[in-house]
Amino acid sequence: MVHARNPRERFETPSTKLTVPMEIRVEVYERVKLLRQKGLSYSKIRQVLSEKYGFAPSKSLISEWLRGIHHPLGSANRFVAEPIPELAYVIGVKFGDGSINRKGYNRRIRLQSVDHEFVVEFDRCVSVILRSKRHALWSDNKRREIHVEARSVLLFNFLRQSFGDLRGWVEHCRQCVSAFLRGFFDSEGSVSKQGRLTAWNNDTALLGYVRGLLSKYFVIETTGPHLGKIKGSKIERRGRSYVRNSDSYHIYVRSNSIEKFIKYVGFTIERKSKRLEVASKSNCLLCN
Repeated sequence: MVHARNPRERFETPSTKLTVPMEIRVEVYERVKLLRQKGLSYSKIRQVLSEKYGFAPSKSLISEWLRGIHHPLGSANRFVAEPIPELAYVIGVKFGDGSINRKGYNRRIRLQSVDHEFVVEFDRCVSVILRSKRHALWSDNKRREIHVEARSVLLFNFLRQSFGDLRGWVEHCRQCVSAFLRGFFDSEGSVSKQGRLTAWNNDTALLGYVRGLLSKYFVIETTGPHLGKIKGSKIERRGRSYVRNSDSYHIYVRSNSIEKFIKYVGFTIERKSKRLEVASKSNCLLCN
């Protein structure tokens, strides 16, 4: 598990101890660089910061920041929004089973699933994005789920954006589009025993966007969104009952596009992939 660095990092304040929120630490860091570029001395920088924030980093910390020895986020927390397939995959998962949340000063990117290979692939992509070591997985035996969690303020803030704001990263290239769709279908995709491929979500605009990507980049035919489950209906999941708090919709990938889906998108999840392969072979037999 990767943890954020200790937030009490040589900040001098009127009180004996002060936990400085990570967002403020980053803001102070950026202001230190700006003030130094203007030619201010370390003492003057500390004075300006103290007047604005009520505290200031020590001269030694300012020096280490400016020389690149330390960073307020720590190396495992850094994030540069480069348009790469790994980021596109994480974006796709985020709009499905993935979640982002706050716990204290931590900003967490999380996934829990019954499918081990899904969690492993999500962790691989997150680790590539954050340039970090792989994160520890843990099991919830009661729910029969595998969990993984990473922490990054910058990635958290990036993923808070709407899918409309993230289109530049999703549609950077066909490889990124494919990775986004695979992440989304790993989360929201379903293959019935009859080989019917669908993807479910309560956001019809998002489903429409997914349909558009499938058609535009891979000529994969779909229908929908179709209303599937109504708000207030019950869900049975691994022995537990839930009540839907919103309507649920789905899109359907036409059977004549299953082979294209396998070729250009596919599943990370083995059980879904195998079922889809069986469906594809059945479709071929029917065509012949």
